[in-house]
Amino acid sequence: MSQHQRLGQREFEVAVGLPAGTLDERTKTLLEKTPLLYSPLDDAAQAAARAKVAEDIDRGFTVVGEHRASIWRDAWQDHLDDFVKSGHALEALNPRFVGGTALLRWQGAYVEGVTERFELAFLEIFRDWLFRTYLADASHLYEFGSGSAFNVAAYAKLYPQTAITALDWAPAAVTIANLLAERHGMKIAGQRFDFFAPESGFEFAPNSSVLTMCALEQVGDRFQPFLDFILAKRPHRVVHVEPMLELYDSDLPHDALAIRYHRHRKYLTGLLPHLRSLEKAGTIRFLKVQRLKFGSRFHECFSVVAWEPV
Repeated sequence: MSQHQRLGQREFEVAVGLPAGTLDERTKTLLEKTPLLYSPLDDAAQAAARAKVAEDIDRGFTVVGEHRASIWRDAWQDHLDDFVKSGHALEALNPRFVGGTALLRWQGAYVEGVTERFELAFLEIFRDWLFRTYLADASHLYEFGSGSAFNVAAYAKLYPQTAITALDWAPAAVTIANLLAERHGMKIAGQRFDFFAPESGFEFAPNSSVLTMCALEQVGDRFQPFLDFILAKRPHRVVHVEPMLELYDSDLPHDALAIRYHRHRKYLTGLLPHLRSLEKAGTIRFLKVQRLKFGSRFHECFSVVAWEPV
């Protein structure tokens, strides 16, 4: 095992695709405040990690789709129960599956996170940067697939005057969002929404923005109803943070494993190529397409695709 290394300013800039020395002061301060320490793995440990991941994939996982509805319903109900029991502490909203493993994917290799719940710690800093970079000017934010509402809670702390709608099909997720308004005074309203059958009965506020964060992964190749819904609403901006199959390099063993896992789970497929065709047709324009090369044991959920309707 190598000496501990730190994910600092330059490493963060590389991950999010910024020129050297251009990171804003707030993010630099957050990186100083929460040291993100990890240990690289040597060649033998890399090979062992790849073998174990391959073995786990071969053993099998459930695939996405409506049949997993009860799993998510129960997961968000558990979070709701914990949120209430904790006296509505925001920390209770952090999903259990974020930061639950020390083995992480970083810049094309496996590393061991040293900082406790490294993935969550990184996500919180990255999310803060993302919100301020792409969603600071929204008059109203709509997060689709809001889950435990930990993203909208973080956004509301940054922008307390901005109205937020947290949309999810699970009743508990809607309740959590409404409790954030009731117990924390946040301008958040929960609303039920189904990616597979979007209801067009509500209008977006002017100059609104849309966020999906590790949520569209669950629709597989059936993203078209949601995308059509969004395009019809013509928001100011759309930001996806999702696993993007098309950004992996199948020639690299490390990426090949993530591709196998992604396809095995039947995660989001085809959205990025479709958006690229819309850009070519002049329907949208991209602000950012960036693979962070950061993720958990099996894949990378944190690729950024930000775009605007033209």
